Order: sequence, then C-alpha cells, then structure tokens
Amino acid sequence: MKKASIETSVDWTVMLKALADETRLRIIKKLLGGEASVNRLANITGVEAYNISKHLKILETSGLIEKRKEGVQRIYRIPTSYINQQAKKENAAKTRD
Repeated sequence: MKKASIETSVDWTVMLKALADETRLRIIKKLLGGEASVNRLANITGVEAYNISKHLKILETSGLIEKRKEGVQRIYRIPTSYINQQAKKENAAKTRD
C-alpha cells in the first residue's frame, strides 16, 4: 500500500513540475481548445518552435498531452481520456451542489 502512495505522489510531482511554467500553461490552455502543431503553438505564444518542442516533450512525458503524426508535422492535443475524466469530475461536483 505504501508503494502505491509513493508512485501516486511521484505522478503528481511530475505533473505539477510540468505545469510550473508559464509557457507550458499557455500551451495547455491552447490545447484545451483543440489540437495544434508546434508551429501553430509557436505563433500563438511568440516562443521559438525549438523551445516549444522542449516544452511539449515535458508535457508529453508527464502525460498531460499526446501527439500524432500528420505528414511531417506532429499534432498535439490533450488526451480524450483526460478531458472525459475532467468532465465527469465537473458533473459530479455540479450534482453535489
């Protein structure tokens, strides 16, 4: 039981570290509205594509985003399972109120 608690806290630590950056938060905010490529995110944020790629890798490693290949581009998005989870939590909170 103790091992599961440690693993859970490590997951939270990784996720919170991934979100502890203004640029990554802006990326997440954009991706909540839909998919985007590295170049699109660079244009929106005003951050160089190379740096956006580094931020995306951190977010992907944390499990907050996922990517798919479209031609030569990588398209990033928030995983559907994560969005569904958040919607269920929001609905549960509304029914309690």
